This record gives sequence, structure tokens and C-alpha cells, in this order.
Amino acid sequence: MEFLDVPTVLKVSALFNLMAALAWLVLAQTFRIAPRAGRLMAAGHLVRIASQGCGDCMVGWPALLRQAVPEFGLLACTVLLLLALRRMLRSRRRPRDIAWVGGLGALGITAGLASGSGLLPQLASTASATVLALLAVREVVRGIGQQLSRPVTLCTTLPFAAMAALGIGHGAELLLVPGWDGHVLNGEWPTPARAVLWLSVTASITLSLIALMIWRVITRIQHLTYRDPLTGALNRRAFEQALGQAQAQLQRGHGFALAMIDIDHFKHINDAHGHQAGDAALQHCVRLWQAELREVDRLGRLGGEEFCALLPLSAPADLQTAAAVAERLRTRLAAAPLHWQGMALPLSASFGVALPAAGDAAGEIGLARADAELYRAKTEGRNRVCVATPLGAMAAA
Repeated sequence: MEFLDVPTVLKVSALFNLMAALAWLVLAQTFRIAPRAGRLMAAGHLVRIASQGCGDCMVGWPALLRQAVPEFGLLACTVLLLLALRRMLRSRRRPRDIAWVGGLGALGITAGLASGSGLLPQLASTASATVLALLAVREVVRGIGQQLSRPVTLCTTLPFAAMAALGIGHGAELLLVPGWDGHVLNGEWPTPARAVLWLSVTASITLSLIALMIWRVITRIQHLTYRDPLTGALNRRAFEQALGQAQAQLQRGHGFALAMIDIDHFKHINDAHGHQAGDAALQHCVRLWQAELREVDRLGRLGGEEFCALLPLSAPADLQTAAAVAERLRTRLAAAPLHWQGMALPLSASFGVALPAAGDAAGEIGLARADAELYRAKTEGRNRVCVATPLGAMAAA
């Protein structure tokens, strides 16, 4: 079909990559949405224009350059893609694996070009791009697999898996089909099907990354909606929602405990060292406590220097475990002073632990009892954990 002639497909591909590069730059520079990832994606699309092969545009070029541009371009494009993906997913992994794969690929391409082989450079670039595409699949699964549904994760990883499959198929062609490696050297066009397939994969990867960017923006909005902007703990509204949900589960045997927390002598820190030191102290405390809490636990900032931890329990009346968690938080803070402007400022906190009451939809009774124990801890000298007597034991007494 005439509309599928290779020059037209390659021009459409080049135009798509150019428009995509401009779109990523606008998102990165103007709207400041994932700026580093956006710049990397823009660079990847521009490199892709050079690496996809352009038939007649390479006529008259030296054979070495005609072979080097597509191979190095494919490798560079895939490296930029994986770096952008990790930025998009906020991966903390250092890019050592990318550097190793990219470095070995570049070394293989260079060695193949130096030897005059038409096969080795293509094998090196194809193998490296395939490994990098598989790493991209792993990144997506690790980054969103536990946060989004399985179908969404599958759709997001599919373009990267398709890229890896194309690489494996091309590597098999190079090894098994005689003379296949001479296509680039001879400046031949790719087949229409191959050109359309690569354009489809490129577009699919771009759409997948746009979806990841939208997910990142939504996640950020949710974070701002439910999190205290200073400390990252749940804000009061979000904590109350979590408490209401926990109360609803209480009737089904899913128990929990509440630990009210108040930082000791916090006003003295503000008065003596300024509000910036007070903010740093709040962040320091939350960082230490979050490291000690489990993933299922919820820590909320109720106001000022007052916090509350919601601690799910394996047994509804397991007050001893909740008290042990509170003691661990208290000990951790007491052992780690805040280092501020060359000074080590000792910090401590008082804790009040209580079990909730059945039938209390908003959890107000449990909060009040935990708050009463917190007050007792402060009046008894601070830096301690006080635990409320279970309601059933009080009734029996």
C-alpha cells in the first residue's frame, strides 16, 4: 500500500519524535513536571531520529560513519530512555548497571567497527539495547507493581517488553540469516513492516511514560492532600479517616492501639534556637519514628508538636505489643539528638498508649484515653510511656 512506503513511515517517525521531544521539553521547562526525566526523554527522541536509519540521507557518507551512527544512536537512545524511566519512578538505584551495559555496548560497537566487521557492531548495540529494555521492564514492575493493578502494570510494561522482543528477534536475524548484517553498510531501507513496528513501539513507550508521569502527578497531589507538608506524616484529616476505617474494622476482630506523642520542651527549642530549629526537630522526629514503624502503621501530626500513631495489632487486646512499639520510638528518639548548626540538641517525647472502644465510630474515646495517658506521662516527668488500663479490666474492677 502506497501510504506504507518506507520513506513516508520514516518521515512520520522523525516528525513524531521531534514533536515528542518538544512536548517533553515544554513539560519539563515550562510546567516543571518531572523536569529531569523530561529532558532525558527529549534527548532520547532527538537521538532516535538519527538512530532509526534514513536510507538516502546517508548516501555518500563514509561506510564507517554510516554504520556507527545507527548503532551508537540506538544504544544512546535506550540508555536515555532507562535513565528517564528511573527518574519518573523516583528510583533510588544508582545507574551503575546502566553504565556497565552501556559501556560494554559502546566498547563492543567500537571494537566491531575497528575490526571492519559488519556483524559485531550491530550485535553489540542490539544486545545492549535488549538488556536495557529488560531492565526497563523490571523498573516498571518494581516501581508501580505494588501500587497499581496488575492489568495497568501489564499495559505499562508491554511496550518495553516489545522492545526487548524486537531486539531478540533482530539478534537472531543477524546470527541466522546470511548477509543480514550488510543492510546498514549498503544503506538499504528497512522493510515497511519493520519501520511501522518500530514507530509503534516508540509511540507506545512514549504513551507509557506519559501515563507514568500522570500517575506521578496524581500521587503528588494525593501526597499534598493527605500529608503534612513539613514532616510528611499524615495530616489531621487523613489520620482521622484512617482512624475511622480502623474503628470500622474493629468489629471484625482487627484490633489496633493508639499512641499519642508529644515532644518534650518543644517551646524551649523554638525560643532558644528559632523556629527553623523547631521545624528541623519535627522533621527529625518523624524521620526516626517512620523508620521504626511498620508499613501498616500510620503516623499523623495532629497539630504543633503533637502526633499520634495508629498501630494495628494481631490480637485486639494486645496492649503489650503497642506499649513495646511506643517504648521503641521513645528510646530511638532519646538516643539520637538533633544536630543543628554545630550543636547536638537532645530530644525526647512522652507517650500515651490506649486501646480503642467498640462502637466509637470516630475513635474519640480511644484518642481521649491515649491523650489522658500522655498527660500522665508528662506530669510524671516526661520522656516515658504510660499505658491505659483496658476498658474491660476497668469494668471488672
